[in-house]
Amino acid sequence: MKLVGRVLGDKFKLTACIGIGGSGAVYKADQMALGRTVAVKILNEELCADPRMITRFRGEAMSASRLNHPNCVSIIDYGQAPDGLLYLAMEYVKGPTLTQLLVNENPLGVERVIDLVCQALAGIEEAHLAGVVHADLKADNIIVDQRRANVDAVKIVDFGIARLVTGVREAEDRSISGTPEYMAPEVISGAPPSFASDIYAVGIILYELLAEKTPFFAGTTTEILTNHLKATPTNLTQRRENVPRELDAVIAKALAKHPSDRYASAAEMREALLGIRSRMRQVPTTDKCVSCGTSVAPSFKFCPECGTPRSRVSKTFEIPTAPATPDVFPLPFTGRAPELEVILHHMRRQPGSNGGLLVIGNEGSGRTTLLRQAYGHLAADGRVIYQIGPDPSGLAAPFYPMRSLLAAVLQLPPVSSEVELRDAVLAIGLNERDIPGIAQLFGHPTTLLELEPPVRRREMVWSTLRAIERAGVHNQVTIVCEDVDRFDHPSLEILRRATESNDLALPPIVMTSSLAFGEQWPLSVKRLEIGALESGDLETVVRDLHKAGVKGLPPVQQLFETTRAYPGHVEHVVRYLIEGGKAEDTKVSLPDLVAARLSMLAQSTRDALQAAAVLGIEPHIDLLRSMMPTEALERALADAELHGLLGKDPSGELVFTSRLVREIVYDATPADVRRSLHASAAAAVQAMTSDIGLLGHHHDLAGHSREANELLRTAGDLAAEQLDETGAGQFFYRALVAVRQAVQSGDIEDGAEHQFVSLSVRLADVLRSRGETALARGILAEARDWSSAPLLVSMIDRASAALALSEGDIDGAIAALRRGVGRAIGSGDMNLVCELYLDLAMALQRAGDPDTANRELVECVDLATLGEGFTATDGPESFWRVLRAQAQMVDAAGDSYRALRLAEAALFHAQRVRSRLGAARVQQLLASLCDKAGLGGKAERYRQAAITEMRNLGDRRATAELLLTDTPSRGAVVMPNRLQDAMQLTKEIGWTEGHERAKRKSNPPPDVKP
Repeated sequence: MKLVGRVLGDKFKLTACIGIGGSGAVYKADQMALGRTVAVKILNEELCADPRMITRFRGEAMSASRLNHPNCVSIIDYGQAPDGLLYLAMEYVKGPTLTQLLVNENPLGVERVIDLVCQALAGIEEAHLAGVVHADLKADNIIVDQRRANVDAVKIVDFGIARLVTGVREAEDRSISGTPEYMAPEVISGAPPSFASDIYAVGIILYELLAEKTPFFAGTTTEILTNHLKATPTNLTQRRENVPRELDAVIAKALAKHPSDRYASAAEMREALLGIRSRMRQVPTTDKCVSCGTSVAPSFKFCPECGTPRSRVSKTFEIPTAPATPDVFPLPFTGRAPELEVILHHMRRQPGSNGGLLVIGNEGSGRTTLLRQAYGHLAADGRVIYQIGPDPSGLAAPFYPMRSLLAAVLQLPPVSSEVELRDAVLAIGLNERDIPGIAQLFGHPTTLLELEPPVRRREMVWSTLRAIERAGVHNQVTIVCEDVDRFDHPSLEILRRATESNDLALPPIVMTSSLAFGEQWPLSVKRLEIGALESGDLETVVRDLHKAGVKGLPPVQQLFETTRAYPGHVEHVVRYLIEGGKAEDTKVSLPDLVAARLSMLAQSTRDALQAAAVLGIEPHIDLLRSMMPTEALERALADAELHGLLGKDPSGELVFTSRLVREIVYDATPADVRRSLHASAAAAVQAMTSDIGLLGHHHDLAGHSREANELLRTAGDLAAEQLDETGAGQFFYRALVAVRQAVQSGDIEDGAEHQFVSLSVRLADVLRSRGETALARGILAEARDWSSAPLLVSMIDRASAALALSEGDIDGAIAALRRGVGRAIGSGDMNLVCELYLDLAMALQRAGDPDTANRELVECVDLATLGEGFTATDGPESFWRVLRAQAQMVDAAGDSYRALRLAEAALFHAQRVRSRLGAARVQQLLASLCDKAGLGGKAERYRQAAITEMRNLGDRRATAELLLTDTPSRGAVVMPNRLQDAMQLTKEIGWTEGHERAKRKSNPPPDVKP
């Protein structure tokens, strides 16, 4: 009980102790991410102190988590808590054990017993085919799930646990495992548990259920074990009446003293029992004549005594059919009139009139259904609805929703070339300057890649917003964004700008999200919360269901309290009842109800759903077909659709009917089965797509750490390139874990230190930019423990300094950078040396010490050129940045002439390394320095060169700034149309201050000349 309230692995919160056994305690727990109930077994503490035991635990747990059968309790997770406790998380099954069933419902019918044992044998067969021995089968380890009316569903628990507790530990150790009443003779003699010993235990259970006690029961454990070795069980027919004699033969074979004399497999024993049950159910071999009462064989058409025609000549008998399913789905739309009116009013708004509405609600509240109703009302308006959603794989690929939206607006095919994209952008009325930002969003290489991340972000955001604005020029348009809480961060940034913008005439935008996410959205965006149905509306739904033939519905008040009158929850209750569930079992949370429905499905349907869940909420059918046999898959998918778990989206693509259903299917999949499905998905993805992030994701979750490492690292770099810092951080973290696992398993030897440190530095930079400084500090501290190489440690020093600066610790940053400089010099990496000196100079300037900052840069120049100075014709790739920074410092100190010479040297080196951005930035500086020196003509030439380069690179803000630069020298040349150009550029990127400056310069006061 002391563990109640404990959280394991940040996943499972223990809520109640529900059982204590020899191997440990079982707790009821809450799977926090889903709100679903699971069972967690905590093994005894003494098992956690032995490293060999921990290794064996992982092996046994992995074996048990391979089992994916309706008669085996699924192991969904396992692990070790920080304090060493070993735990297994499994599906929660509510019901009696066979021992309890025997006490509560004694005697059990023979056919019922055969059915129970046959189900157990089916589960054992699955385990044996997977190479798993139970080792402690007994009536207490078999639970009977009775959620479906008049149906017993057997669930076997504790696979392999007995061997962890008392199994063989060393070659010479012959200790035995199991429970004495169920222990096979060879196990008692010291042999390890085997498939044959499991068969023996099933024979004991069969005898126990029919005879009400085990066959070798005695007063002491020693007597019980001796009986197993020597005694023969009393025949069942002597213990109970009306038991078929064939069952004695089945039990005798199952309980044979020698393993080779028993059934060769669980399947063979099950077939024997099914044969007995079949014969018990056969039609009687004779029948009475209705006229004279003579016994007549079924094949006779007339009575041989009196000649009366026989009314029954068939050898077959009818099998009761399941009741027809009432045609009630989808449930009728009821209520929600005020909410629907708000949505329709917003969707019909004119462009530019407060464009954002956030529709928030819990899972099952009916947000999507409400939107579909709105679409129906808008059909007659001729309004175009652009609907987008998150990345269906669940990876939140950068700009996925925005690409979907722009592809629809631009009428682009699924895969488009740069030429097609360019033509489409121009066709809707945008210009050449918008092309780089949109092309970059679609993943095409552009000149924007040479610009700093904030500049690229600005260009992509504003080009996208301008394209959305153009969408509403010729048509009435509404944009609907579903589940924005699953959008990637760059797409969310565009949406935030769109819903807050007053500069563009954007179409009305409707977004849906969870309640929690809605709280994070700007308060300026209007919200509409979708709550419970009114009680009267729920009564209408129930009344309509009764009319449609749905029976067994709970009272309306109970339904209201259980479902909170959420339509999605109500639908699952109705489906559960139609599928055979009992009304009293519906008083659970929605996640638990969905899990209960899944447990009642055919195994083939569950197999298909599990494979689909691995692929995401919208599983690509071609990937799914490559993972499973097509014929079986199609039948299973049809069954899943019939149960309302899968459906089709408006374009006909396969989709889970709700995010919750997909998540519960995925998390309920046994752990090792889930890994195997990810491995299959990785093979399918590799054969069919080039999505590096998706391939790395599946390799990672398949446990392929070596393959995952490189893929995830590359995916992180691509996400960073697409300005998705959150996505990049997630990929870098997963790659970091993969490197650690690969090193531990011996899959990576060479280069592991460099991989780990470089990933740590990149991840720390991402975390720092997001304000997660404590986590970033921990990442860097672990990286220091991995390597002492000067190059790697200097990289960590630089990242640590950036972290210190972000926290205002300037002195700490300076100290870290000085250490890093020394180590980098020792490594010989002059590019890193230059970067460290630049960071050090900036930190010193922040500390108010420009003189020391300048001296550090002078030292850097001497080191980089081996004493040749800034006139050197060679140097590291980033040398131009050092010279540019030094020029700015020297200019600030008042030495304009030296600043000009340094800047000219910086331009030379920028051009030497072909840095277009470097050349443009230095030319901008040179124009300013020449203006100060009275060199107007030279300043204008530099300024014009910078303008041209910035235009070509696609930086509209920097271009506009250059166009608006004052020209104080009389010798400066004023270019025509420059202000008009600046006004247009500032308008295109929403730079209000720049736009106002351009207007003021265009219309100066009468006594001021532009």
